[in-house]
Amino acid sequence: MKKPFIASYNFNFVKKGRNILISNEFGGWSLIGEADFKKLAAGRLLHGSLARELSEKGFAANRMDMKGMALGLSKTLFGGWKGPHVHIISLTQRCNQACAYCCASAGHGGGGMSRKTAAKTLDFIFSIPCGDLVMEFQGGEPLLNFSVLRFMVNSARRRAVAQGRRVHFSVVTNLTAMTAAKLEFLVLNGVTICTSLDGPASLHDANRRLAGRGTHALVTAWLKKTRVAAKKYPGFEPPNAISTITRASLAQPERIVDEFIRQGIRRVQLGPLDPLGRAAGGWGALGFSAAEFLAFYSRALDYMLALNRRGNPVYEKGAVMFLKEIFGFGRPRYQNLDIFYRLAYNIDGGVYGSDEARMLANSGDDSFRLGSVQRDSFKRLIKKPTTRLLLLSAFPQLTQSACARCPYSVWCRVSPAHNWAAQGSFWGDMMTSQRCAIFKGVFDLLLSRLSDRAAGPVLRHWSEFEP
Repeated sequence: MKKPFIASYNFNFVKKGRNILISNEFGGWSLIGEADFKKLAAGRLLHGSLARELSEKGFAANRMDMKGMALGLSKTLFGGWKGPHVHIISLTQRCNQACAYCCASAGHGGGGMSRKTAAKTLDFIFSIPCGDLVMEFQGGEPLLNFSVLRFMVNSARRRAVAQGRRVHFSVVTNLTAMTAAKLEFLVLNGVTICTSLDGPASLHDANRRLAGRGTHALVTAWLKKTRVAAKKYPGFEPPNAISTITRASLAQPERIVDEFIRQGIRRVQLGPLDPLGRAAGGWGALGFSAAEFLAFYSRALDYMLALNRRGNPVYEKGAVMFLKEIFGFGRPRYQNLDIFYRLAYNIDGGVYGSDEARMLANSGDDSFRLGSVQRDSFKRLIKKPTTRLLLLSAFPQLTQSACARCPYSVWCRVSPAHNWAAQGSFWGDMMTSQRCAIFKGVFDLLLSRLSDRAAGPVLRHWSEFEP
């Protein structure tokens, strides 16, 4: 009797329409028909193109490329990891706006990060032997503490040169405190600008107000000036923006996408509202269910795909990030996993695994504080219990019962800070988690569109972009 070509290796699966999605711990995946699935599960899949494909992707225990799969698994499990490369620095808790969903406001006290704490933060960051660095300045509104931003950029650049490292800077700003002098400094130093653009004026101004008035006109005016500067200085990136999706956004996905295009931004970012800050108390008016968000996202995605087919290139950042995980082995470097890829720093030098954890602290819950740049080295920090829990949370397929058999678990992770805010638990309950449902729903949407003759080539092209 002939031996079967494939002795199937451990895999997860879920039915998708007429096909079945299978995935494994190496990041390999395929959509196969039900008949082939039954043969694979029974060890009766014989020679053929599908058998060869599944062997190459790590589904065949008796045809395993051990070196190749070991390399992929090493990347997934962070072999050779030396420390996080993304560092999110809060320069102030103050903000000049009073947005409907934020935790910062014009009335927020606490001042800003001092130059002394900024220097200590840089000492801490540059002690981590991780190679190239990304430093992202946040707030509150970081432009309200511009002197410290300038100090950190200049000092970090000198330190990077001395250590033979590269450093990329970005600032997340509402743009309403921008001046010509500030913009000139950011442009000349290559500091990428990211702002909030919730949609057309009516939607944006309902969410994001300054002194009782809307901010859309002011924000878009500075976006235009920033785009002009990007054309003048080739080393300066064009501005980016994010639309925070609230209940008011759900009925107008096409208008939101059109507004990004109108402002010269081709990278649309649709960020579902987090239950943090004012949003936590106003979730009934501002929030939504996973099903409601996915209906919105599906319309937005299909609209962007249609625009691409008509020669209008636009893409959604979240989709690109998911696609790069689907098509790549290992963990992408942009994937902001707590500790592994990112750390966040508060104005007092407190260290957190994510900006969400830092925002929880600013709302009075310091449960996720890992330490302080004033007292802790990175080596000391990673030995602490909370740090080790966060490191463990990067592997939901090993720590979460609901994720252990989920075909998306090798690509997916819900932040513990989000679990804590939404469900009152570090690990969360993925069976009832709305964020888990959103992530799985987006994966479902992308996989279904990848199988479509018209949409598939566009999404494969998106997967080549840097998010």
